[in-house]
Amino acid sequence: MFTIYPKISEFARFFLFSFNRRKANLLFIFCRYYIAQREKDMKCKILFALMLLVGTLCANPAVSSEAVKHTDNTTIRLFHNGVDSVLAQFEIKPDWHISWSNPGDVGQPTTVRAENSTVEVVAQSTPQVRTLFEIMHEYLYENTAYYALKLDNLNDAELTFDFVECSDVCKPEKLSFQLSDIKQTGAEEWSILQTRATATFPQKITLTSPATDNLLTLDFEPNMPINFLAPQKDVLDEESVEITPSENGIQIRWNSDRPEALKQALIITPEQSYLADIEYLTSWTTLLLMILLAILGGIILNAMPCVFPILSLKIWALLREPHTKRQALKNALAYTGGVFISFMLLSALLAWLKQHGANVGWGFQLQSPWFVGAMAILFLLMFVFMVGWLKFPELASQRMHKLASAHEFATGFFAVLIASPCTGPFMGAAIGYAFMRGTWEIFAVFSGLALGYALPYALIEIFPQPLRRILPKPGAWMRKLQIILAVPLLLTSLWLGSVLYAQIDTDDALVSELNWQPFDADEIAELNAAHENIFVDFTADWCLTCKFNHKIILDTDRFAKFVTQNNVHLFVADITEHNAQYSAALQAYGRDSIPLYVYYHDGDYELLPLFFRIKNLPR
Repeated sequence: MFTIYPKISEFARFFLFSFNRRKANLLFIFCRYYIAQREKDMKCKILFALMLLVGTLCANPAVSSEAVKHTDNTTIRLFHNGVDSVLAQFEIKPDWHISWSNPGDVGQPTTVRAENSTVEVVAQSTPQVRTLFEIMHEYLYENTAYYALKLDNLNDAELTFDFVECSDVCKPEKLSFQLSDIKQTGAEEWSILQTRATATFPQKITLTSPATDNLLTLDFEPNMPINFLAPQKDVLDEESVEITPSENGIQIRWNSDRPEALKQALIITPEQSYLADIEYLTSWTTLLLMILLAILGGIILNAMPCVFPILSLKIWALLREPHTKRQALKNALAYTGGVFISFMLLSALLAWLKQHGANVGWGFQLQSPWFVGAMAILFLLMFVFMVGWLKFPELASQRMHKLASAHEFATGFFAVLIASPCTGPFMGAAIGYAFMRGTWEIFAVFSGLALGYALPYALIEIFPQPLRRILPKPGAWMRKLQIILAVPLLLTSLWLGSVLYAQIDTDDALVSELNWQPFDADEIAELNAAHENIFVDFTADWCLTCKFNHKIILDTDRFAKFVTQNNVHLFVADITEHNAQYSAALQAYGRDSIPLYVYYHDGDYELLPLFFRIKNLPR
């Protein structure tokens, strides 16, 4: 008979465990004691049955069975407030552990994902830091850990936790929860759980670092032992972190070789842990340098293929009839104003999209088929009017003549829209810097671009004499020149039409003799870890500079020979249409404009110049 009662008492504990662990364990111990002492006493049997019944009825269910899921070594309990917050409690068996969101040198991160809802990890417990063989670091959870989550749809959400539990061996595990099956936690118990979980969370703080020097100063005891970690893997080169005492406390310095700036760090001290949001203070010297680069890049942008149609219009406007100095100055200011307004509107839209989490960059508007189609029609109409196939009515012509400044303003405005697919030298670094910082830097850098872009035409408008000296007197040749200058407008319309066709065409097959593959960050990481040679091309059909580089560099026998001889793996990220993955990858390299060429070799990578030379690529 004794063998039966342990099974019953074990069942009692298991049955009650989901409702109230403490009551279940007490009942288990009490029952086992009496059964062991008086197993032949019928009164004990009756007493046990009554205790089981009373314990079952009195144990207030704290967590429903749907809120508790188990693996062999890990238990996850979910609680929610019925509005938008979820608390996940991990309980790990002794001698077992799971990894933090950044596992360190070994392990896999613990992640959470949601279906039918968005999920945000608001906070997670501070991990333990373990050093292996004096060279490897592991960030893990033992015993108990908490995750605080925020969702926008509790009713239909399904949460899935992926983790790896490890001891002498490691096992990947996955537990899923349907939140609609989990009862709302009572207010009193929710408050207790929140207090218990918050005690394990790092304290949130904000620290500042110079933009040109990754440096933090902490008001701690100079010799206090601390750990400085990134919440995500591969964001921080931990070998580069230098922690040294200073007059003001402790200084932390790390390298800036990573493509993305470190935005958040976990600082662990013996008494407290801190989750620091890192804000970068832009030095005026750096900002001025980037503005100068933007001005220079804007000037050079006028020589890029995208701008040839606008160049045609401007040359013809200058040659058509002379202006008084006053009118020339008004035209120059109107053109410059159009350029500035267009650049500022683009800056405001880009900054707004960035703040709302969109991955967009320079030239993003040409990812819209509607915009591309409208621009194709506009340039076709400009070509038709310029060659004289259609003419404005006399009244309209007189009105346009009187509103010459408005015409110049419109020319400047549309000049920016059509030139935005191109990236000239110096522009990439300036734009990348702006988007890695904030709204203020975006407007400052784009103002420099506007000034540089408008400057050449404004100067020619104000000082047309040097241009007029080298040209013959007005005559029949001007009609021929007018037709010649109209050709770029037609070519631009045809090019935009081909871009529109490519955007509408649903065939995504990549056909290339050199076996170009679609961009895949995971595959690139694996090949790079194996020290393979990799070439990545960020391109788009609306990028004329990209097409130009393909003709003179990528689609040549020299490049094909280089690829074949050096076993180079080729990847292309085509952002003709918006692709969040490709845009995020572009930003990860510190750029927001194309073309961009990345070359991996010997386990590292470098960003190639806009017009790189094949013979200079490492073998």
